[in-house]
Amino acid sequence: MMQSKSWSPTPSRTWGDAAVDGLLAGVTAGLAMAAYVLVVGILAGHTWQVVLSQFDPGLTPQPLTGALTHLAVAGVYGALFGVAWRGARRAWPRLPALAAGVAFGLLLWVLAVLVTSSRPTGEWLRALPPVHLPVAHLVYGLALGLSILRLRH
Repeated sequence: MMQSKSWSPTPSRTWGDAAVDGLLAGVTAGLAMAAYVLVVGILAGHTWQVVLSQFDPGLTPQPLTGALTHLAVAGVYGALFGVAWRGARRAWPRLPALAAGVAFGLLLWVLAVLVTSSRPTGEWLRALPPVHLPVAHLVYGLALGLSILRLRH
């Protein structure tokens, strides 16, 4: 009688796995955030091109460059979150992913405001009323926390 062996991935996760999970979760969360920003920008009377161009740090902003820049930054921050999340789960096993994601998203909003407030080209994301920037980062954080949970299972 021949025994069949079933293949299953190893249960131990590496720091690299955590970074890749975070990268994927970050891009997913970046898409959710971009969808929110686009809807709010369009409702405020701007075209989708104007809204996406706001994410392009260049002197002649373009919508495609803005969208890709936003997703790249969201992915990098997601990778950082994935690694931080792995470390935090070791220290605090009961830490909820959603709470950690929200806190991380709001921290990114504070950092974005501090870094971009001195931008010579004017106010950051002029196409949006200022109240929507923290909400957009809250959306990013929620989506990040949810995505990390889904990738872990």
